[in-house]
Amino acid sequence: MNIFRHIVNAFRTPVHSLRGRAGGEAAFCGLCLLLSSCSDFNDYNSVVVDANPSAEKTLWENISAKGELSDFAQVLQAVGYDAMLNAPTTYTVWAPVNGTFNKDSLMSLAQNAATRKQVIEQFVYDHVANYSHLESNPNDTVVYMLSKKLIHFSGKNTDCLTFDGKTINRGGDAFNTPSSNGLLYTLNGMVPFRPNAYENFFTDKSRYGFTDSYFNSFVKRYERVILDEDASVKGEIVNGNQVYDDSVTVVTNSLVTGFLHLNARLDNEDSLYTVIIPTDVAWQNAYDKIKSYYKYITPIKYQNLSSTSTDFAGKKGGTCPTSATGKATILAASAGVDANNAATLSAAPADAEIHDAKAYWTDSITKRWIVRNTAFSETNRKYNSKLVSGAAFAKGDTLFSTSGNKLTGLDKLDGVTIFRQQLSNGHARVISEFPFLASETYAPVIKNRIPGRVVSTSGYGYDLMTLERWQMDESFCKLDDEDVNLKYVRASLPEGSNFAPELDFYLPDVLSTTYDIYAVVVPAIVDGSPLPYTLRFDLHYTDANNQPQTGRLDGETLQTTVAKISKVKAFENDPTKVDTLYLGKFTFPICYYGTNAAPNIKVMSTLSSFSMSNKAKYDSQIRIANIILKPRSEDN
Repeated sequence: MNIFRHIVNAFRTPVHSLRGRAGGEAAFCGLCLLLSSCSDFNDYNSVVVDANPSAEKTLWENISAKGELSDFAQVLQAVGYDAMLNAPTTYTVWAPVNGTFNKDSLMSLAQNAATRKQVIEQFVYDHVANYSHLESNPNDTVVYMLSKKLIHFSGKNTDCLTFDGKTINRGGDAFNTPSSNGLLYTLNGMVPFRPNAYENFFTDKSRYGFTDSYFNSFVKRYERVILDEDASVKGEIVNGNQVYDDSVTVVTNSLVTGFLHLNARLDNEDSLYTVIIPTDVAWQNAYDKIKSYYKYITPIKYQNLSSTSTDFAGKKGGTCPTSATGKATILAASAGVDANNAATLSAAPADAEIHDAKAYWTDSITKRWIVRNTAFSETNRKYNSKLVSGAAFAKGDTLFSTSGNKLTGLDKLDGVTIFRQQLSNGHARVISEFPFLASETYAPVIKNRIPGRVVSTSGYGYDLMTLERWQMDESFCKLDDEDVNLKYVRASLPEGSNFAPELDFYLPDVLSTTYDIYAVVVPAIVDGSPLPYTLRFDLHYTDANNQPQTGRLDGETLQTTVAKISKVKAFENDPTKVDTLYLGKFTFPICYYGTNAAPNIKVMSTLSSFSMSNKAKYDSQIRIANIILKPRSEDN
């Protein structure tokens, strides 16, 4: 059962078959917003054995004969639904009495051809269901309506029979009026139309004093209507094309159902979600803030750490002397960089609002980050129970989005919520400001401990090491709660090696923003040596003009001139514990997120064959638990 399935009489119009089409279309069909049940309503509505009441009048005749239902009858006639309730098909109708709904408003909509369908789908269908639903049937407590909504039919076998919480009037000894084609109940109140979480994205909220058209239009761009061949009724082949007597179309939205996006079935009436939607003002403010983190150039030249094209003193890709001093001070900007080695951004699709590849990537990714954390499963009671209960959020609370993000710092969420709405499958909130932390959404912390290249005399690799928690106390290393053991890498060197190693680490998905850069260093004591290290850290990146650049971190910033680089003091770690070294801050001029390009950081020991005397003071091995980049933002 798919609530976005519409059966359309094709009047034998030729429709190209989708069968046999390769690649994207077949994969895209897999993202359809499908529900778990079938279209025969087996989950909720069942045919009663005695489904034909003894009364001789039809549902329409019984409705039109009751004076208290005259307003409802006028609306039915205005949209042509009197004929449907006069036909032999079996229905149950819960008819609202006069004065419980705005008849004049509905009649105005019914007179307009453009809005008549809205009256049927959002009013009439919310009061009519297939088959006969007797109050004596204890199992029929949830009814699948023609509107495809699930409505509670409660208080059966009692004097307090209700439908959607509205009282059903008793007529004599029975609550219902039997008809030749079903059952009629008289209801003290109308059933309000409640959109589901997906429909709510496109519900006009301007009557509440705000707009969310920016959000709506972006989500709508990913909506597609495709033909469901299996459910459609095939006709003849005309001019080589399959013709359908009745075609069934299915609406899909890859932004909503896609695993890398919302990963949610928001149209599923059996599911429960809360959706959080920004106003246009909130959208624009978030867009302006986030887009600065995603400044792209194309193509991006970068240093490929798999390259060994530069050779100095037998060290492939190693440190090179400056022309000024002749001392080994910095890895040349050209080392391992091929002039033709560049990452090219994918072109913008034909239907994109922006066609320039750089601008499109910035625009699209920025908007996806705004949408990415707008859906939350209400069945996840470990994190999302307050979305259901409406209880106030505290700073220590956590939400878990359908896209897999844990979001904290929620004390701000209630303050920016300006509107709440009950949905047919959950709840909606409209917010005036994007409330979530940058570090948990669009600007995450970056960590890497796996080298992209190890430089040594013989080109040896590296070893992945593990120190179990029980082997150390907190004075040596305090692990995060999610870390079971201390993991680190060290260069694979033969004993007695004459050259100190160099470990080069890619920095994946770096954004165009300012980072604080750290190195977590494991002391040599883990291998029995009491000596500290003496280390240098060189950063290789690409500037806004697409030119590779190299500098040295000095504990505060990045030095890029030969004169200043030569004066940078080496870092020395605490040899008694796992030490976190603050290397300095740096603003990356371009964004690498989503590309196969990346800047890198080189960890080098100052020991070499030219400083053998220092090997008695310092350990020549390098052991790194993590290279960490923390973006500077409003929340950190």
